[in-house]
Amino acid sequence: MNNLNLVGYRCSGKSSVGRKLADTLQLPFVDADIVFVEQTEMTITEFVAKFGWHKFRCIESEILNTLCLKESIVLATGGGVVLDPGNCKLLHESGICFWLRVVKETVFSRLKADSMSTGQRPALSSLNLADEISAGFKEREPFYREIADHTISADKLSVAEIAEQIVSELRTRGVS
Repeated sequence: MNNLNLVGYRCSGKSSVGRKLADTLQLPFVDADIVFVEQTEMTITEFVAKFGWHKFRCIESEILNTLCLKESIVLATGGGVVLDPGNCKLLHESGICFWLRVVKETVFSRLKADSMSTGQRPALSSLNLADEISAGFKEREPFYREIADHTISADKLSVAEIAEQIVSELRTRGVS
């Protein structure tokens, strides 16, 4: 089986859905952001503050390159991984890409409610949160749309419902 790659904006549910999907399909789950933290021994916020976004993206791409060599994993990617065309190519070639699509309001409310946001989700710019989310959507949505083999509107669905939709799509494709 090819990898199942989950892409989407921050707080779209990639990690939670990935864990559930991996459990359902009895496949290994890998969260690229957790691999980053383990390898750098810093939170993403600490790393970005010390070395900047460019260095973060370089290491993120190196990690993705290694992860895409694995087979039959469920991979939760970082939200900005699609900003690098090389990363998009790797994800496309290594498996099926599922875009967990959410609206800006969902991201805003989830970021505000998530206690992990501070360490794992540093500010992407100097804009206020609402404007940053809008700018991020404008920049990233075309890439998500382009890379997605299948899109799931994830705003009002539970983690289990999203995982069920992915499993259903895999069956339709004759994959699972």
